[in-house]
Amino acid sequence: MCDIDDNHVKYPVADVIRFYLPLAATSVLMMVTHSVVSGAIARTMYPTTALAAYSVAYSVGQVFESPCYAMQRICLTFTTGRRSFRRVIEVTLTILGVLVLLQSLVTWTPLSHYVFVNLLGVSEEIYHMALDSLKVFILWPVSSALRSVFQTPIVLKKQTHYMAINMVVRVFMMFAAAAVLPGIWPTGPVGASVLMLGLCTEAVLAMIVSKRRMLPLDEDDPTQPLVGRLEIVTFALPLVLASMVQNLGRPIISAALSRTANPDIAMAGFQVALSYSFIFTALTYNIYHLVIIFVKGQASFRQAKRFATVLGITGLACLLLSSFPILGNWVFGTLIGAPSDTLPEILKTLACVSLMPLMACLAEFYGGMLIMKRHTSWVTVAKCANVITTAVLAMIMARLFPGLGGPIGTLAMSLGSGAEALVCYRIFNKFPECRVYAL
Repeated sequence: MCDIDDNHVKYPVADVIRFYLPLAATSVLMMVTHSVVSGAIARTMYPTTALAAYSVAYSVGQVFESPCYAMQRICLTFTTGRRSFRRVIEVTLTILGVLVLLQSLVTWTPLSHYVFVNLLGVSEEIYHMALDSLKVFILWPVSSALRSVFQTPIVLKKQTHYMAINMVVRVFMMFAAAAVLPGIWPTGPVGASVLMLGLCTEAVLAMIVSKRRMLPLDEDDPTQPLVGRLEIVTFALPLVLASMVQNLGRPIISAALSRTANPDIAMAGFQVALSYSFIFTALTYNIYHLVIIFVKGQASFRQAKRFATVLGITGLACLLLSSFPILGNWVFGTLIGAPSDTLPEILKTLACVSLMPLMACLAEFYGGMLIMKRHTSWVTVAKCANVITTAVLAMIMARLFPGLGGPIGTLAMSLGSGAEALVCYRIFNKFPECRVYAL
């Protein structure tokens, strides 16, 4: 229940913007780094094979890295002081150890051949290049986990501008590596190396800032029992599962688009439009930080909800404007340099994904409230609803409307996010300790 004394507390809008703007900038810059990696791979000796190998290694590595996104939410939820922070670190490092062990088994045993060749169906040539990238990706969960842990004091102290500075340094390091590596290592795992260099740099900087620039955390309330390891694990496992579930939708959409009337154009338009949309959907990635730091009662709940909704509408408007031919042809044809025969497909695909930022904002906001109140199992249910809705709609539309092309994928994803938002909203209103905020 929220304290009655907090029900009328509101924060100056400038404070909210000052806190969230660096987080949003960090997420947007992170999306830019994917283009840096692609550009580096395109300058290697065998770019087509290298891109395919990187893509398949990325999809496998992401399975083991995606749970690390949940670690910062775990840390923020349970950290009330120094002792609780150390306890949370113990649990997150245990989860990290399991993830690294599983990834190592896939990477350095005959299981790698089974996963890449038998399950994913890649050729032997691509397999060997993908395996080289996956060996570099062993650093992925390690760097992501350490970054999440050491960013926790930065967020709790509301010094989020340091995170934006760290991301700028990461992007600079990746640009430098992307300019140099293709020339000195033209047949190596350039893409994976560039990405890991950036992530490791950001993780190290987060550790330095957390230890050198942040004031020490306060002591935990001695009258309150220290959170137990089992309680943290029970909270964490549904979030870890939810993070892994999110990765299932993309392969299903690819399978659906391959059954359309013109699959090459459909998949190309989908990929370009979706990659561009991530820049604006990234505005939603840190809504939980806003919830955990600012939502203290009814007034601050309404304030945070309005702020999240404005973010979603802003992203929607930017994507919708970009789908108009006057602006879209310049962005994708001139600025990005997409092939001219894909431009109509890209623009109509982008129009259908324009709903995504708003749906994602609402899903992250109400999902964040459920996480704050430690109903994480319902967040997993909402993520499952997202994936199931996306998969079913994609396959049905591909069967009934094969000429629709790329919009099949983005429309299914947007409605999937809408389903997730609806489930989170309904469950939020189910629990009295959540519903009291909306009274």
